[in-house]
Amino acid sequence: MSPIKIKVLRIVSNFSILYEYIVMNTQEIKIATSNEIEKLIPAFKELRPHRNEHELRQLLLAAFQEGYRVAYIGDSELAFSILGFRIITFIFSGKTLKIDDLATLASQRNKGYAGRLFQWIKNYAKKENCDHIHLDSGFHRHDAYKFYLNKGLHVESLHFGRKVIEL
Repeated sequence: MSPIKIKVLRIVSNFSILYEYIVMNTQEIKIATSNEIEKLIPAFKELRPHRNEHELRQLLLAAFQEGYRVAYIGDSELAFSILGFRIITFIFSGKTLKIDDLATLASQRNKGYAGRLFQWIKNYAKKENCDHIHLDSGFHRHDAYKFYLNKGLHVESLHFGRKVIEL
């Protein structure tokens, strides 16, 4: 291949990388409304595969009514990455931003979306004068542990639970 063709290919390749970086980093973080639940379902389905779409729809509607919110990065039809949260006051931690859900579609991973959402939620917690950020993560989510530790969180406690019907 001639040196000119190689330079052109490098320029085109570098432009593609730059374009992808600009698009990825300029996609707005939005707060979903209950009218946007359909675009959230695929990302929730990846995080909660034990729930069918109907259950997710019903649970999201109920959660929205209780003050649950979802920040997301996506387009007009699909959320690529979601972060579900609520603000609640606990006696032990004060005003706490509780992260319930953080997921990115498999096809959209390694683009920095979860990291952007996490940085956004830290800033949001500061803006809302929260005292603490809290989240629970299943024992089997080893990649999530690494992500949370890299984002500055600490392992502070164990969470215990059981389905009420089993008690």
